[in-house]
Amino acid sequence: MRLLRLYLGSYRVLRDLEIRFGHPTLNEALPTYVSSYGLDFLVGVNGTGKSTILRAIADLMRKLERNEPIPFLFEMEYELGVSDARRTVMLSNRLQNSYSEEATDLGPLQTWVNGELGELSSELLPTRVIAFTTGSEMEWTETQEREWVRQNNPEAVRSLSPIERAIRELPGKSTEPETGEETETQVTSRFLLIRSQWLSLVTLCGLLNDMAEVDRAEDRRLYKVLTEANIGAVRGFSLKFRINQGVTSPDDRFQVSRLAKYATRALRLGSDHLLVFDLTGPDHVISQHVLEEFSDSLQLFETLARLATAVDHDQPVLQEVNVFLERPVPSRRAGAKRERPLMHLLTWLSDGEQNFLGRMCLFSLLGATEALILLDEPEVHFNDYWKRQIVYLLDEVLQGRHSHVLMATHSSIVLTDVSSEDIIILNREGPYTTQAFNPSIQTFAADPSDILVHVFGAPQAAGEQSVTRIQTVLDRLPHLNPDEQRKQLQELLAVVGPGYWSYRIRRALQDIEGG
Repeated sequence: MRLLRLYLGSYRVLRDLEIRFGHPTLNEALPTYVSSYGLDFLVGVNGTGKSTILRAIADLMRKLERNEPIPFLFEMEYELGVSDARRTVMLSNRLQNSYSEEATDLGPLQTWVNGELGELSSELLPTRVIAFTTGSEMEWTETQEREWVRQNNPEAVRSLSPIERAIRELPGKSTEPETGEETETQVTSRFLLIRSQWLSLVTLCGLLNDMAEVDRAEDRRLYKVLTEANIGAVRGFSLKFRINQGVTSPDDRFQVSRLAKYATRALRLGSDHLLVFDLTGPDHVISQHVLEEFSDSLQLFETLARLATAVDHDQPVLQEVNVFLERPVPSRRAGAKRERPLMHLLTWLSDGEQNFLGRMCLFSLLGATEALILLDEPEVHFNDYWKRQIVYLLDEVLQGRHSHVLMATHSSIVLTDVSSEDIIILNREGPYTTQAFNPSIQTFAADPSDILVHVFGAPQAAGEQSVTRIQTVLDRLPHLNPDEQRKQLQELLAVVGPGYWSYRIRRALQDIEGG
């Protein structure tokens, strides 16, 4: 899947906005490098509508999937499939004016496939649309809990009094509600919002998929990600379920039993069931068995995410997720006895480490699924070194895949790893954002300070406090005698770091000496 063009007539702060996305196969800056996936960045100051564009795309995809009316003007053009199976799809509800080429009126949805007018079908929509945000998740609702529809009427159980529930849990008593139960089905949607509360599940399922694909750890897509996080190996994981008789649905119990078949140990204390999976042996074999049971890692994730989600204020079935990680111990001196690696739980890692690992595992989780991935500032909580690594690590995980990643970011460092055609700058003048364009400079391998000035529009690359104080001293130099000028410049030079402003101060000192 690859986005080519998006037009939005009127959507929140966006007005008459057209965006054309970069195409790596046409990248003149890197003619010898062709990427199988798409990667584009939305940038701009706060309030220009970066997150709004991501939500608008998600809104469009959900409405198209459900065949719902779309109450705003739009056009969207994208590619699906690869090689001979590639199709170019254009969707539009802009009513063409017979007297003008402009289309300003809302009309019926029309579909073009490879330039020919046709009918919209499910085959013409992206397989999956995945979204992740570090902002407010409420902005992305409708909630997915409503999309996970239960047909077994759990309200019949929840309506029972505490005494009636207790009676039903006695030996020999039926745990079923009197109204009977039907098999639960799950209504699946192409759209999936990754909740922050599911980050450990994203990490687990992404790691399992990575292990299942390749035997040797060094050949895996996440190998460099784990190395950056100082993780030597994944040695196991555990899942704790709470199964209450008469409350937990038959389907939920069935899903737990599917996992239990591959557990190394299963422990029970009352209604709590702990499944432990030992990966110290051939980890790829166990991972393969678990994923095959649920078809793939994405299906496993969605099953576990549903079990981890409370419905109608009840406790979730999946209570706790833990991944056992091995961290290497550096040798302090030559010839020292090698210490055994330290074992860590995923939850012991810092917030930054957990977020870094989880967000990178998201791409492994999707596997070969052709998806549109919408990321709203995923680099939040990353240190600058990890920000510098994002595009490089994404390439390691996504190469050979055919998804499109559209990312909103505020990071200058991240943008130095992509060409200018893959960066869309949003410009808001007045109440609305109406312009989107590429940077005026080549950004690939550029200095981050140049990105800050020429892409994000900062007047200076250095911080405002330091610039203001230095500029104040330079401005008042003409009013001072040479000795006082020299003294103030030398005092500044003692605290100013290398770079442009250090050069300015040294140049001013040279002018004094030369004068």
